[in-house]
Amino acid sequence: MPRREPGEFLESLGALTRCLRSLAAQSYAGLELGSTHAKFLRHIGRRSRISQADLARATLTDPALTGRALETLVERGWVRRTRSEEDRRQYVLELTAAGQRARKKVEGARETIAERLTAVLEARDLEDFDRIAKKVLAAFEGAEEP
Repeated sequence: MPRREPGEFLESLGALTRCLRSLAAQSYAGLELGSTHAKFLRHIGRRSRISQADLARATLTDPALTGRALETLVERGWVRRTRSEEDRRQYVLELTAAGQRARKKVEGARETIAERLTAVLEARDLEDFDRIAKKVLAAFEGAEEP
């Protein structure tokens, strides 16, 4: 089989990325959330406490955008933001009980997307995808964005 043009591969990957982002946006819109808000709820919920700076780094989100997106979550009463006891310059984030409930809804929406995506794939397809994704990620690990 002849090798595909690199541009064709990139177009297919871009189309898949756009499709997944669109599905996520539609799902999260039903919860009155954006994808960044959902990502933050999931990430904060995986930890008991995380600094705002660490959240920005861990999610590869611009620190200014992180602060603005967190404002919405704080205003809704889903995230508690307090000054760090160890470093008063930093904020520490944690989910409130309402935030935990919102996170569960986000996780449910995400699971629905995952089920929809994997329903059209066979076990071998998933194994191949994992193998390829690991190869590509390893090739670009630590690389700066173009």
